[in-house]
Amino acid sequence: MTNKAKKTGLAGAIGVLLMLQPAAALSAFEATPTSATTTSATEELLISQRGGRGGVGSRGGGSRSSGSRSSGRTGFSSYSGSRQGTRQSTRSNRQTTRSSTSSNRQSARSGTRDTRQTSRSSNIDSRQQGRTSRTDQRQSGRNDRVNNRSETRRDAVNNWDRYGNGWYSGSSWSNNRPWNNGWYGGSYYNNWGWYPGQAAAWGLAGMATFATINNLVNSAQSSQVSYINVPNSDYALYYPSVTATGDVVSFEADNGYDTVRFNANCRNGTLNGGAPLNANEAQLLNAACQVAFGE
Repeated sequence: MTNKAKKTGLAGAIGVLLMLQPAAALSAFEATPTSATTTSATEELLISQRGGRGGVGSRGGGSRSSGSRSSGRTGFSSYSGSRQGTRQSTRSNRQTTRSSTSSNRQSARSGTRDTRQTSRSSNIDSRQQGRTSRTDQRQSGRNDRVNNRSETRRDAVNNWDRYGNGWYSGSSWSNNRPWNNGWYGGSYYNNWGWYPGQAAAWGLAGMATFATINNLVNSAQSSQVSYINVPNSDYALYYPSVTATGDVVSFEADNGYDTVRFNANCRNGTLNGGAPLNANEAQLLNAACQVAFGE
């Protein structure tokens, strides 16, 4: 290639370049504001989305400081803490009310239970007292009827002529006993084998003496009554019925229900073949022996 041709080509390239430079410069000039505008719009969008928190170029002519953020959060925490405190206080109040209500119910139940128990005990006591009173009244009435029947029976049996005139007639009846003279007394019944122990158990201080029995028989004769009430006993002895053979005595007595015949050994201290069963029988045995053999 000739020098002329080279120069021509170089000149053309430079011209093209010069032609393109203004356009490139213009393009560069126009592109820069668009990019800045786009960046500025993006930042505004982000700031808007964040609610104005932080960043450069925020509205109001400056950036919000970390102090503003801290201030906003502190207020929220205070509000949250206040609500939590209110809940806790309400819960405590409810618990206190529940406990108080439960205690009041328990106290009311205990009071009602105690009242019912007291009332039940009082009713039981009243019923028991009523039963006891009725039982006592029935027993008293029964005793009265028994005593009345006994008196009626004795009156029916007490026919002065039932036994006829005999050794028991007259004030000196003990001298008219046909079997033998008197020999019985305290020296005999104190030596009965069963007497010392049983007398103490039954509370017997002693037996009726002959003098006591003699006075009872004399009084019955003068009143034309054929029985004597045995001292310290429930028995009535029909003294005209007493008969003796050796040391054995046969007689009749009223036990409050019936007239019963007995046999007694005054030397051995037996009644119907054995020791007396109680203090009543012991006193009856002694009275019969005093009528038959007393001195």
